[in-house]
Amino acid sequence: ARSAVFAPVPRLGLLVVDEEHDASYKQDSSPRYDARQVAARRAAACGAAVVYGSATPRPETWHALPRATLGARADGSRLPPVEVVDMRTQGPGPVSRPLARALHEAALRGEKAIVMTSRRGFALMALCRACGWIARCPRCDVALVQHEGPRRLVCHHCGHEAPVPSVCPSCDTAGVARQGTGSQGLEAALARLVPSARLVRLDGSSAARRGAVARLLAEFARPGPAILLGTQMVAKGHDLPAVTVAGVIDADGPLQHPDFRSEERAFGLIVQVAGRAGRRGERARVIVQAYEPEARAVRLGARHAVAEFLDGELERRRRHGLPPFARLVRVLVEGEEADAVAAHAVALAASMRAAAPDLGVLGPAPLHRLRGRHRRALLLRAPRASAATEPLRRVLEALEAERRRRGVRTVVDVDPQDT
Repeated sequence: ARSAVFAPVPRLGLLVVDEEHDASYKQDSSPRYDARQVAARRAAACGAAVVYGSATPRPETWHALPRATLGARADGSRLPPVEVVDMRTQGPGPVSRPLARALHEAALRGEKAIVMTSRRGFALMALCRACGWIARCPRCDVALVQHEGPRRLVCHHCGHEAPVPSVCPSCDTAGVARQGTGSQGLEAALARLVPSARLVRLDGSSAARRGAVARLLAEFARPGPAILLGTQMVAKGHDLPAVTVAGVIDADGPLQHPDFRSEERAFGLIVQVAGRAGRRGERARVIVQAYEPEARAVRLGARHAVAEFLDGELERRRRHGLPPFARLVRVLVEGEEADAVAAHAVALAASMRAAAPDLGVLGPAPLHRLRGRHRRALLLRAPRASAATEPLRRVLEALEAERRRRGVRTVVDVDPQDT
């Protein structure tokens, strides 16, 4: 657990941060600490060593720390080859013909497979093909995701639920359509394509109860053909035997997110999923589906080209002044009144530009409404964190009375994981 970094261990000599690339090491609520940084500070304080391990290190770690590279797995087996399927050449449905064939053949041999998709739910949205109406959350300004068992529309941000309409509430057209495929939709598709395999779904919905992850993985490990499917949870560092097929449904999906880490995340998912197959020396196949098969993250991920990707990513970030060559501070302004949020964000940005003219100030940029609260974000860029946080503290103190009058809230996040 992230909080294990604070455990009161006497005579501490070694800290190991496994899967150090995982964004969950950064807590996204107050206090917003990064367990990777805390591990380094704690090791320095008590004279201990700290080891960061990952098959896909973060560019920040790759740049800052000395490296010991393992040329092979512990048992000497090689990573399986990766095939990239251009989804523009495939028919409808989330599973390509090559992946369906590989899963079917593995099931006939009594083997296991892992298939990952990016989103949970049955369908990613409900829409009317006649007028374009989309079912949206009334509090978050995002599309509701359709779930089954029971059938309903759900907001993955605030938990709002609504029934699936039989007719469009905008134009009264019958037959509201589903768009996109989540993990539940993938499960239904695999049940049709590979009926002889036992399906085990591992996502935020199926693993919500305590101990569910261990039970689901034990179910998957039982003898016989099985497919472990789900969201990024299936790409974690699971060491599972007899997995001879691994598939990524939408490998280039992360590239659509407007974040400078999007390529890093897409690359990491491909390599991490590929690493789940053939871990006992079994002959394995990895099939990656993408609509942009020539995207750099997809192409290099298929080759397991970790060093080439990270060296190129560091050069790109150096050119644009991004971490690890700069520190970022994200300031979020939120409140119930849109005008008050916008006015305070503009005042905060203007004050920061006046207080620190050499500081990079981006925004304020509007974000989608979340849990009924309007939001605007500023991004501060500086060579070191204190160059941004010290003037920011003074500006926040000067604007405190105005913030209270407007009824808004400000949240400061140093080294944010999402920008």
